[in-house]
Amino acid sequence: MRAQCVESHPGWPRAVIGRLASEVRRVRRRTWLVRHGNKVVTGLALLAVVALGVGLRATLGPTTEPAPAASPTAITKVDLTDPFRGTPATYWPDGEAGLVVPPAAAIGTFSAEQVAEAYAKARTAVVAARLDRRVVEGHDVEPLLGLFALDDQEGLRPLFAGGRDDEAGLVATRIAPGTALLPVQPKVSGKMTIEAKSAGELVVHTDYVFAYAFSTDDVGKLNGPMDIVAVTRIQYDYIMRSGPTFRAESQGMWSGPSTEHSYSIGCAASREGFLAPSFTEPRSTHVSTLVDGKPDDYFDPSKPMPTINTCPG
Repeated sequence: MRAQCVESHPGWPRAVIGRLASEVRRVRRRTWLVRHGNKVVTGLALLAVVALGVGLRATLGPTTEPAPAASPTAITKVDLTDPFRGTPATYWPDGEAGLVVPPAAAIGTFSAEQVAEAYAKARTAVVAARLDRRVVEGHDVEPLLGLFALDDQEGLRPLFAGGRDDEAGLVATRIAPGTALLPVQPKVSGKMTIEAKSAGELVVHTDYVFAYAFSTDDVGKLNGPMDIVAVTRIQYDYIMRSGPTFRAESQGMWSGPSTEHSYSIGCAASREGFLAPSFTEPRSTHVSTLVDGKPDDYFDPSKPMPTINTCPG
């Protein structure tokens, strides 16, 4: 992953390229809880995703392709009525339209109907966790937590009781107190796939990039649209459990392993588990104009999850 596609560009001074490299604001590579019945097991970032076990995987349906970014000279001012213009997310679908459910087909011992139901539940959870303004802006997580199995809710609720917001930030996106989103839907790009695991378990793997546009009263101090656009990529597994293997309270959807990377954000807010735009932190050099016409890797869910962390501390 590059810092805003930091590459050679005709006519761009070396100092500007250097400042662009410092624009990468944050990567958080953490793995959430892998639960089996009432046991809680933790693991390392991507290893935990692999550690779900070897199963039968099916990759189905279309993927939202990243659109090309605008040239660096295309946008010189921020337009709060069209905040994504001039960023790689310009032509992405708005909100839920970016969450395309693949066609359902039988996999392993699961019927096409069961697969379709698993996809639908996972999509509903992604909408609640990343797009529902009651959750994202209002910090009311009940629309999300109520979707999980009763046994899983017991482990999830304490994360939102205070003191564990950093962990909670993986389960649901919440903007930092004192910030506000513009009245436009976030842009969304990515895909979901499904895997048949052990008896009674279907795992929906989701991998989406979300771009959020924040409000500001001082547009004149902004250098470009990325000053108000915060980007977060979430790989999150939703585990569907059913059948006699699981007791009634454990049947339903469970929160699985997750990994996150955020970019062009406020680092202080990120360390607390909240999302904020980069303009919320003073910087001596603040350049956020995109350098090339190519899609930036930070916005491309088809690329490997970035591993760079340039937020200090």
